This record gives sequence, C-alpha cells and structure tokens, in this order.
Amino acid sequence: MTIVGHTSVDTTWTQWLERCSIRLRSPHNTSDPIARHRLGEAPEQLPGLPGTWWVIDGRVFIAAKPGDRLDHAGERIAGIEIIDPIDGAPGLILRQDDRALEVVRRGDLIAVNVYGPAD
Repeated sequence: MTIVGHTSVDTTWTQWLERCSIRLRSPHNTSDPIARHRLGEAPEQLPGLPGTWWVIDGRVFIAAKPGDRLDHAGERIAGIEIIDPIDGAPGLILRQDDRALEVVRRGDLIAVNVYGPAD
C-alpha cells in the first residue's frame, strides 16, 4: 500500500498548529475575549480601542497615530494599516499595551476580539 502525502495540506496544518501553539503560550487569556466588536464599512472608533476601524471588500483598514501604541507584525501603526483576515483562519493579532487584538473573519462577519492579560 502506498500513502501519498499532500504537501499543501501538511504545510497548512503545520502553520495552523504553530499559530495555535503561539497563542496558547501567550500571556493573554485567549479563551474568553474581554470585548468583541463587529466591524462595518463606515469608519468608526471602537469603545476602549485606539484608532479608527472599517472594512472595504473584506479588508480591514485601521487608522492610528504612533501615540495610540497600536502594533501589527512588530511595527507601530502610524497612518493607515490594511490587513486581510482569511475566512475561517486563525485571527490576525495586533498589540496595544498589554492587550491582544485579534481580527477574525467568519463569512461576511469581521470582528475584533480583545484579550487582556491572563489573571
């Protein structure tokens, strides 16, 4: 019997598992968000979060100043940052002080889950 591996499936699984492992090792309580905000097409300020957030064609736009202390991929956002969450994939993580902001996409719903430090 011959078993054929599917490299793309194996790679996707490995990447997913690594992202989940990193999230589980993080100092944030990733099981229960302390807040959840649904994003819409109109630019809006989300309660308790810095910057202005909106969605166009499934892409998330975030306008922030350096003083907002909002980081994505290790870089401080200064202007407009555009991120592209993938439906069903683990969320994209932004940092703001000691909080993690997870941008997730589930079908047409795009939301920001806010996680605080674990107690």
